Order: sequence, then C-alpha cells, then structure tokens
Amino acid sequence: MFSNTSYYFSASLLITVLNITSACASDTGLITFDGAVTDATCTLTTSNGLDSSNITLSMPVVKKAEVSSATIASGGVGSKEFEFLLNDCPEALTAAVITFSSQQFAELSNGTLKVDPTLSGAAQNVSIALFNNTADNKSQVKIGDPSDIPQTVALAAGSGRFAYKAAYVPSADWSVTNNVISGKVSTNATFTLSYE
Repeated sequence: MFSNTSYYFSASLLITVLNITSACASDTGLITFDGAVTDATCTLTTSNGLDSSNITLSMPVVKKAEVSSATIASGGVGSKEFEFLLNDCPEALTAAVITFSSQQFAELSNGTLKVDPTLSGAAQNVSIALFNNTADNKSQVKIGDPSDIPQTVALAAGSGRFAYKAAYVPSADWSVTNNVISGKVSTNATFTLSYE
C-alpha cells in the first residue's frame, strides 16, 4: 500500500566516526530507512464536490438531552453523512483504503473524537463518533484503535467511493453525575488514503 500524501525512500546508511589519533575509540551506528516511492494517486473530492484534502464538516445543532440519551451502539444523534470520491485512478490500482487517526483528540477507550478543550465555550462530555455508512457496513470507525478494520473500496474504471457518517455521542467521561454541558464542538482527525 502506498499513501498519496507521502513519499518514502529506502536506504541504509552506516555512520562511522573515526578519530585520527589512536588515543580515542571509534563510535559507529546504523540507521535504516525503509519505504517506497509511487506516483499512483487518484483525484480526491468530497460529496459536496470540493477537491480538497482538508475538509470541514458542519454538524447540526442538537440538544444536550439528546446527546445524553444517545449511545455509540445506536449510532449517536445529529448525524451527518459524507463521502470521499476517487476518480482518475491509474489502471494499475485495484483498491483503496482510508484509515483515520488523531494524535490530539482520539478517545482511545471508545474510539471517538474528544472536543477541543482549548475552544472558548466548548461543550463538555460530548464526543464525535465516526461510522462506516455503506449498505453492508454501519460499524463504528474506532479512531486510534489498532484493531479497527478500515473501509476498503474496489476501484472500478478508475473510480471508487467511501461513505461515512459522523454523529454526537456522550464522551467516555459522561455519567449521570457528570452530564453533558452545552457549548461549541470542534475536533479533527487525519485520514490517510492508501492504494493496492
């Protein structure tokens, strides 16, 4: 698999430091770089037609009582559907995979995205859950969980489509005594698109 956002190189570099005088010992070390280079990428657009790798998804406004009664298993509340569309893919490519991660906001205990706490007036005890949204797959995308199975699409005639939805859910810290507090919600995730 090769990422369309990164280029890699493969090399082994042996670094040896030798001192001319015999009074000092030599230090050696080995650095190994593994990877690959590819020019195989597709044109990526979103379901609203934007050609961009940085996407902003505007979620609807929901009531805190609705969030408090929602669950990940029920699909959350205030869901927003979106798609990634691939076109103009090289003929050699047969499939594409998208994986999601977030160094800042991943809630590792349940695979959701925490609200940015630095946001002025941020909501509390609310998270955003991401779900697959295909005819045969409605499972949660568990962000930051290595056991998550990413969505894979076959590329037919140089095209493919990924379907997802995002929804509000109570955060992992939510409880009856630590309920949802109204406010703004902002979070983000990084997606990596790879090809086969």
